[in-house]
Amino acid sequence: MADDGHQASLRIRVLGPVRAWRGDTELDLGSARRKAVFAVLALQAGHAVSKARLVAGVWGDDLPATVEGSLHTYVSGLRRVLEPGRSRWSGGEVLVSAGDGYALHVRPECLDVHRFERLRTEGAYGEALALWHGTALDGVSGPYAQAQRDRLGELRMLTVEQHAQELLARGRAEEVVADLVPLAAEHPRRETLHGLLMLALRQSGRPEEALAVYAAINARLGDELGIEPGAALRQIRDQVSDRMSDIPAVVTARKPAGPDVVAGRHHEISDLRRYVRALAAGRGGTVWLEGEPGIGKTTTVSAALAEAPVPVLWGAGDELNRRFAMRTMLECLGVDAQAADPRRAAVAASLREDSSPTLITERLLALVEQLCADGPLALVVDDLHWADPASLLLWRRLAVATRRLPLLLVGVSRPAPAHDDFAHVRSAVLAAGADLIRLDPLDEDAVADLAHAWFGAEPGASLLELAERAAGNPLYLHDVFTALRRHGLVEIDDGIAEVPEGAADQLPRNLATAVTRRLGFLGEPAREVLRWAALLGTEFDLADLAAVLGKAVSELLGGVEEALAAAVLCEAGERFAFRHALVRQALYEAMPTAVRLSLHRQAAETLDRAGAAPHRVAEQLLAAPVPVDAWVARWLIANGNAVADRDPDAAVRLLERAVTEPAVPRDAREDLTARLARTRFWLGGRPEPEARAVLEMTADPGRAAEMRLILAYLDYHRGDVTGALAALREAVADPTMPERWRARHQSLQAMIERLGLDDLPLAEATATDALAKARAADDPWAAAHALQDLWQIESVQRAHEAALVHVDGALEAVRGEPDLGDLQLSLLDNKVFTLQNLDRLDEATATLTMAQDLISRRGLDGGMHIPAAVHWYWLGRWDDAMTELDAVVRDSPEITFYGLRQRGAILLLHGVSALIAGLRGDGAQLAAHLRDAEEYPLASVEDREHCDFLLAAAAIAAEQHDRPDEALRVLAPTLNPKYARMMLRHQWLPVVVRLALTVGDRETARQALEVCESERAMEAVPARAANATDWCRGLVDGDGELVLAVAGRFGTAGRRVEQALALEDAAVLLARGGSGERARATFATCVARYSELGASWCVRRAESRLLPFGIDRTQAVAGARLSPVQLRIAELVADGWPTTDIAAQLMLSRSSVETHVARLVDRLKVSSRLGITREAIERNL
Repeated sequence: MADDGHQASLRIRVLGPVRAWRGDTELDLGSARRKAVFAVLALQAGHAVSKARLVAGVWGDDLPATVEGSLHTYVSGLRRVLEPGRSRWSGGEVLVSAGDGYALHVRPECLDVHRFERLRTEGAYGEALALWHGTALDGVSGPYAQAQRDRLGELRMLTVEQHAQELLARGRAEEVVADLVPLAAEHPRRETLHGLLMLALRQSGRPEEALAVYAAINARLGDELGIEPGAALRQIRDQVSDRMSDIPAVVTARKPAGPDVVAGRHHEISDLRRYVRALAAGRGGTVWLEGEPGIGKTTTVSAALAEAPVPVLWGAGDELNRRFAMRTMLECLGVDAQAADPRRAAVAASLREDSSPTLITERLLALVEQLCADGPLALVVDDLHWADPASLLLWRRLAVATRRLPLLLVGVSRPAPAHDDFAHVRSAVLAAGADLIRLDPLDEDAVADLAHAWFGAEPGASLLELAERAAGNPLYLHDVFTALRRHGLVEIDDGIAEVPEGAADQLPRNLATAVTRRLGFLGEPAREVLRWAALLGTEFDLADLAAVLGKAVSELLGGVEEALAAAVLCEAGERFAFRHALVRQALYEAMPTAVRLSLHRQAAETLDRAGAAPHRVAEQLLAAPVPVDAWVARWLIANGNAVADRDPDAAVRLLERAVTEPAVPRDAREDLTARLARTRFWLGGRPEPEARAVLEMTADPGRAAEMRLILAYLDYHRGDVTGALAALREAVADPTMPERWRARHQSLQAMIERLGLDDLPLAEATATDALAKARAADDPWAAAHALQDLWQIESVQRAHEAALVHVDGALEAVRGEPDLGDLQLSLLDNKVFTLQNLDRLDEATATLTMAQDLISRRGLDGGMHIPAAVHWYWLGRWDDAMTELDAVVRDSPEITFYGLRQRGAILLLHGVSALIAGLRGDGAQLAAHLRDAEEYPLASVEDREHCDFLLAAAAIAAEQHDRPDEALRVLAPTLNPKYARMMLRHQWLPVVVRLALTVGDRETARQALEVCESERAMEAVPARAANATDWCRGLVDGDGELVLAVAGRFGTAGRRVEQALALEDAAVLLARGGSGERARATFATCVARYSELGASWCVRRAESRLLPFGIDRTQAVAGARLSPVQLRIAELVADGWPTTDIAAQLMLSRSSVETHVARLVDRLKVSSRLGITREAIERNL
């Protein structure tokens, strides 16, 4: 790898003629061919490029006889230029040999193309475009250069269009005209570009020229392609032609027209109107309305808000405009340079100076605060799943703001995540307390009401039976009823609307024909593309489509472009997708079943021959019940592991189909059945039948050993400890057992002896023997597991220094083993646990960072979210803990010590979440997580070893309902040293002592102290248990000074949560002992710590405990003057400044200002932010 000096000094330009500099000196890159070699390496900097790829990229099919020699000459020349001081014997640092090729090592920022792509992503379009100096790779020939020239050229045009949108939103139309006129001439058929130019001309007061632009592109498209411009461009033409008073670059979305009939949505409308009434009374909230396409989401919201007594602003996400940062929310809020509201116009004008996403977000937050200061406000965004990422981020922040502002957010979306940004925001907003309203299909009564409205008569039985084909979807019903009416198939007799016999046969099943008929205007090439694309799924790769059709990609471009222009397809990153999944379904179901089976089988083999990724082939085999023939069986044997790594569930479905197919040969069946057993085991299943079937078939000792290990673990997991150990010991003693598998069996034996028998000496001896066998067999996997067993044994005995030695040894065993990444993560988790218990918290944080780096480098699934959340909890970084917990994918398989789904992680997920919610006073979230955790009963030792946070949270819930005796009963398991010996019970025992003393149970308090003392006695290095013991003793003895000293030690170690809790207890004890002033000062520090954590319920509890001694929050801070920052914030709040503006004025973060305001409310003894007035400030100075 090149050192920092070499990397920093190089600058490379490919966005124009290819050039390079070291410092201010330009380098001579030589001839056109040598520049082409350099360009290929530069555009793949940091990656090895094989000689074959270099030759193909530079010369293509035009290969000279001496091509290898020429390549060597060019590389040697580039090395001399790039590193003039390089010795011929040195390996070099910048342009180095790598495998069968070369790699150019430079920092990403040294490449203009990297800076361009980064600036595009950040929304700094103007800066990105300023990096261009002509055509990309100008003057460089070769297939690779041409492909990159085309790719970068398209990216440049997209950036130009994004920049134009941004400038138009800021009212800088003349600049846009100047920029786009020459580009429109260069790209005469690019409709988006011409549409932006028309908008810019109209904004500049030149509507005639705008219409002339339309006329020119219309004529060209008609003459050259025989088509007219798309709907978007025609709409702009119509707006200009109608001489609208203004065509802003950002058109504010208007409220949808009220529906004539709303059927079956009375409950949902009632729920929405309840939120509106609450809003009118000054209470904000967030509602997330979701349902499948066509289910009536927009209709329902429109009906509910039709007569809202508050202002309602409407917006809508647009898939085509997701690339424009904040487009959705700018539309919704009506931000435009010509807006009648000067505040909106001011925001639009400010974007001319700085349009960074962060600044736009803060200004829009401030605008919403200003609008809410006028009165309650409702914001509705339809199709939220298509909102741009910046708008989604703002939506999430606004959802938090509804807790303090008279603001109602109503988001309307489809249930399936459109993209990761949307899914993350949805999860976060719902986790924060938003009300989720799901629109289900209409029931029979609602369908009947809708039919009555359509036909003016009661629907008869046959008509309703026919309507069932729409499955309660209003859009489908509209199609059905329209088709019936169009064909005159409805007869009304005596007030009953009926269809004649046989009418159903005239309507296609699932409306496939009705939907596909809408595509009849497309040409045959486009329809062929769509039919085959439907076979590949909702999203597809163009290369895969070409492979399946047996055509070149270039032959498909015309059909794809037509489907894109008709809005049947859309771009999905680097792939294409059906804009509406229903269209794909209709096209797919139009094929006969037998044809679909044959085509999927054909597509699978074709994709495999074309080199497609295994999961793409698997998708075809799973899309229909394709028979498992000899080719499918061979393919599964060769690619089953790759499929399982990416999608274990898909692998299981394929393997289950294969092992039941009679035509599969015996040897292949054995292999496939073993893979099925292994994969189902990874997923937490119980593959006993498969494992036993393999044992009956196999003559392979290694395969038999693996199945025996699986069966033994499953015996243990269902509670048969004796049977599991007997099977393992028999396997270890079996002379035919391969040595590495002998060590693995013995390692599992040690784990079960600890967990199942609670026999630590026996488990330690077994693990030690297993380690020796593993090392003798040179098996890193077995060695690491044996050392992990020993780590567990030492941890249970609180010998954390010894445990650290074992876990470091295990990590050393798996270092450099790329297939053991998951095991390495598990060991890093163990190390974090040990370092925490030694109070080496900085090292624990560094270990978490190391784990995250491993995940990034190896591309591992899963992560360290749970251990990180626990770590951040004790350090008091609760927001970071919740961020980690939000990132956990609850329904994904989490691999554990031996492969089964890790229930312990799920218990910790709900436990930490519930405890933070409880301490912060969020009773709803506390109850929700405790309720979710009930799905996972504590059925095993492992479960109990991960339940302590749940116990603590349940105790908090009982305390909040004024039931301390119940809270004490909940925590009773912590008093039993044999209950989950791995549990760090000492961290909860001070709470047990406090609760016991509260209910007058001194015997339990002393029992808790004794248990804690036994924990302290086991600690080889005094740390957490020692501090907890002093804390318990202080509570039992009424020694406030001792507890205060413990709080100081917690503060020194960085344990902010335990420090705050100990300060609370110390303040109470000091007050009870007559040290009023000292108690008041301690309480003030305690409140400050709780406030930093956001632990509002803890503050209330502490205050209630100290009130009997005449100490409350105001007295606790009596005599403390406002700091200059607090005083300035108070003055600005009193003057009516929004939080965002205060933060900008004082150069503080928004969250810091909110924290100061919350403290000012307490300090000034007012009920809310509105009470912070100049008079209140003066009274407290």
